[in-house]
Formats: sequence, C-alpha cells, structure tokens
Amino acid sequence: MRSLRPLALLLCVSTLALAAAGCGGGEASYSGTEPSSWAATVCGAVGDWTQGLKAESAQLGPSLGGTTDLNVVKKRFVAFLESAERATQTMVASIRGAGAPAVKEGEAIQNELVSGLEGAEKSFTVAVTRAKKLSTTDYQAFASGVQDLGSDVQKELTDVGQNFNTLGDKYEDSTLNKATTDEPACKMLSG
Repeated sequence: MRSLRPLALLLCVSTLALAAAGCGGGEASYSGTEPSSWAATVCGAVGDWTQGLKAESAQLGPSLGGTTDLNVVKKRFVAFLESAERATQTMVASIRGAGAPAVKEGEAIQNELVSGLEGAEKSFTVAVTRAKKLSTTDYQAFASGVQDLGSDVQKELTDVGQNFNTLGDKYEDSTLNKATTDEPACKMLSG
C-alpha cells in the first residue's frame, strides 16, 4: 500500500497543476454560451431558415403559374409570405435562445445579431400586411405591387445580410472566429 502513496501524491499534484494552469493563465473567462455551441445554434438556425425559404420560393412559382385568378394568386402569395414570416420568427427565437457567446463583448455581439435579424422578421411582417392589400381587380396593379414588395423585401434582407457580415469585423474575436470556422453549419452558409 505504501508504494501507491507517491503515485497518488503525484496524481494529486498533477491535477492541481493542470487546474491552476487552466484557471489563472491570463485568458479571461466570460459567461455565456460556449462559442462552438453558440456557432452551431446560430449557423444552424440561419441555414435552416435559408434552405426553407429557398424551397418554398421554388414551389411558389409553379403554384402561381397554374391559375389566372388574381384572388387565388394573392391567397397563395400571402400564404408564402406568412410562412416566411413564421420561419423568420422561429429562426430569431432560436438565435435569441442561444444566448450570448462566452467571449469578450459576447452580449453586444448577441444583441446586434438578434436586432439585425429582427429587421428581417419585420420586413416579412410588413410584406404580409402589404400583400393583403394588393388589388385583385387590376392585373397590372397587382403585378406592380408584387414586384415592388419583392424588391423591398430583397433590399431589406440584403441589408440584414451585410450587417451580419460586418459583425465579424466589428467584434474580432479569435475564439468565436475559430468556433464559426470549425462549425459545419457555418461552412455551409459561406459555401
């Protein structure tokens, strides 16, 4: 039994040394969601949202082409926008639920990200309201209204995307950069 004591003492000292190196070694500790988990949640939510919008958009064209009845076309168009609005709300809620990443300025990063994505959510809410007011008695007015509405949503989503891209430059954080670079869901967004 005596021969185990030096081994136990060595293990104890080694464990304390490792713990001390991890606790006091100059790297700050931040509260929040572990960066790789945060990156997976955020990129996963944005990726699911993007893929869902692409799939629904691809189905919208053929569903609108089968009829000339503007009431039916409007109903399908509004349903598409309402679905996009719900998908955007789900995405924003997922990202909000991820919490702030545990990095320097994590709270600011999270707040700006959620705020920007709420802009996308608002653009679909406004689009639904506008789409419900489209004329179904004048084909030209309807077509023009749809085109204007689509341009406005596209511009707003492009602005959100640009703001999303500038967050990485504004809040340069090597830990978060590594987490997003290593996360497969994030790679899919940039690829």
